[in-house]
Amino acid sequence: MNVNFKVMGKPPYDESSGSDGETTDLQGFEGPEKRLQVDFFANPLRPYGLREFKAEQWQELLNLAKCTIISQTSNAFFDSYVLSESSLFVYPNKIMLKTCGTTTLLHCVDKLLEFAAAVDLIVKLIVFSRKNYVFPKEQQHPHDDWSNEVLHLNRLFDGEAHVIGPVTGAHWYVYVADYSDCAPVSDDELLSVDDAAELEHLVRPQPTLEIMMHGLSLAVCRRFYRTADTQDKDKFPGVAELLPGSTTDEFNFSPCGYSMNGLLGPAYYTIHVTPEPHCSYASFETNAELSAAARAELVLKVLTLFEPSTAFVTLQLPAGLRSAEFVVPCKRLAAASYRVKHQSRTNLDADVDIVALTIVDSQQTGAERRAGPSAKIDRLAPASKPSCLSSNLLHLISV
Repeated sequence: MNVNFKVMGKPPYDESSGSDGETTDLQGFEGPEKRLQVDFFANPLRPYGLREFKAEQWQELLNLAKCTIISQTSNAFFDSYVLSESSLFVYPNKIMLKTCGTTTLLHCVDKLLEFAAAVDLIVKLIVFSRKNYVFPKEQQHPHDDWSNEVLHLNRLFDGEAHVIGPVTGAHWYVYVADYSDCAPVSDDELLSVDDAAELEHLVRPQPTLEIMMHGLSLAVCRRFYRTADTQDKDKFPGVAELLPGSTTDEFNFSPCGYSMNGLLGPAYYTIHVTPEPHCSYASFETNAELSAAARAELVLKVLTLFEPSTAFVTLQLPAGLRSAEFVVPCKRLAAASYRVKHQSRTNLDADVDIVALTIVDSQQTGAERRAGPSAKIDRLAPASKPSCLSSNLLHLISV
């Protein structure tokens, strides 16, 4: 299902469901993140663009969202910041910010536009998205309602709002404002930048894969609680192997929780884990350009690492990649423990193709996998889950 509307009033539904349509009055940490990506036209006179700003200046912006920088890692292509609530990635001509909990991400937009104007950048594309909340009543304005979020964005942009997936279950909200037809310079002028290879990556939209997982197995939850021996920057086994050759910046929170930013050339990937058993959640995202087979293998690795009971997978593809890399999801995963419950396929007005899948564990019920609201981590017994995902999962994301 795809609901497409320009918000004039309240949308024809309210947001009162949990991870897969279950209403909840429990309290807990809101794992599903708000995500903002803004692309700018490259300016050959300011080749470093947004990277001219230092961590202290980004912290000024992040104060508006009520989160702080924990650490920074950089490479030749972008700056990576692990935050107290999720992640920030800064390219010369692009920013991706995602924040979890009750942060107020959209309060950053005006300041971001001030930053962009200071380095003579013009907006090309804005994408704001999030999965439906588990605890919607805990959110602060404008994130207390999707219509308020859209109205907040429409103060500045002429965009459209979409709801992808069933509104009675797991679904994804996305707002898109596309100004790509308003290029201030020609392609020939852009190619005057010295590092043409770097510029090519920065001005060409990349596919974005997101995996949003609820109901992690109890054994996985336990691993993200600190022990007496846990250090802040300890590496979590298996994370670096998801995209071999990457540099990872990881942080373990107290008493529980985990965040990681990965850098692999011009590509990022990021993981965030909320392990409290009654609201356990993990997310994975990357803009790495992968073959269909490699992307499918990556999905398999992520599911195996976190053992969720449900996963909502989205893949955003620039329309120019449609013919070669569009996802063709199957109705059923040929795997022992997961199946596709829902799938949708949408083309947005910004020439962005989106495929969304709800994947569920077909072998174990939520009661068998997850602790109830009163569960305590010290009572968790090691849980086993067959690692028997078939290689036929390659059919999930194939040419």
